[in-house]
Amino acid sequence: MKMAVSGNETFHGRSLPRNLVDYRSLESRTRLCRSLQGGYAVPYLALSSCFNTQTEPAYCGVSTLAIILNSLRIDPQRIWKTIWRWYSEDLLVCCRHLEDVKETGITLEEFVCLAECNGATATLSRPRDSTEEYEKFVQTVKRVCTGGRAKGNTKEGEKKENLDEENPEEFMAISFSRKTLGQTGDGHFSPIAALDVKTNSVLMFDTARFKYPPYWVPLDLLFQSMLPIDKATGKSRGYVVLKAKREYQWHKACYVCEGKGTQSRIQIRS
Repeated sequence: MKMAVSGNETFHGRSLPRNLVDYRSLESRTRLCRSLQGGYAVPYLALSSCFNTQTEPAYCGVSTLAIILNSLRIDPQRIWKTIWRWYSEDLLVCCRHLEDVKETGITLEEFVCLAECNGATATLSRPRDSTEEYEKFVQTVKRVCTGGRAKGNTKEGEKKENLDEENPEEFMAISFSRKTLGQTGDGHFSPIAALDVKTNSVLMFDTARFKYPPYWVPLDLLFQSMLPIDKATGKSRGYVVLKAKREYQWHKACYVCEGKGTQSRIQIRS
């Protein structure tokens, strides 16, 4: 059976720019081992257990959110398939119709709206091009990647061994411009999985695995990639820190935004 298009009209992945380190490389293994041993890869195991490839070219935002919601072990309290409750992109139907998302993706505000509708709290930051904003971003990355154990983040009287690395409390999603990283395309979402302090780089779990593998990106370059203006909003891009709403995690149904889609509430058995 002949293909509908010739080979030069399709793509099977792209090569990463030289300033990004392929997750599959020996250098990546060195960085990841160093991060794990140093306690700077707290989100890694949870995210890797839930990491998926986005199912539509414009689904990077909803795919990133579904991965993080599952990593936070939030119960959707509605069925995904047959008897199973699990977040997938097609469950994230409030705030924006998925048919529209297929065409243009989602904005940072819509990402936050979807997160809040689905059992998470979401803190949005749109950094400005300043040393203070960069340092704030770096400290946030360190806090998330260490589970709050980076210097100055452990609460008074709290011992390190009391922090549960198997159940991270926070995850971080980045909305950035691919152009700044030297990649093709423009706006994109992906979660951060680890930090390598020695090279000052973070591991990005790129949800468009059909295009690029996961990769390590320098922190200063990632910061710069959030500064360009998003044409859809007229604002810069940014980052979101997500936590589970513990009081709603297992017992409350998710209420969709009024007039933005339909979902039925079901009886839950934990």
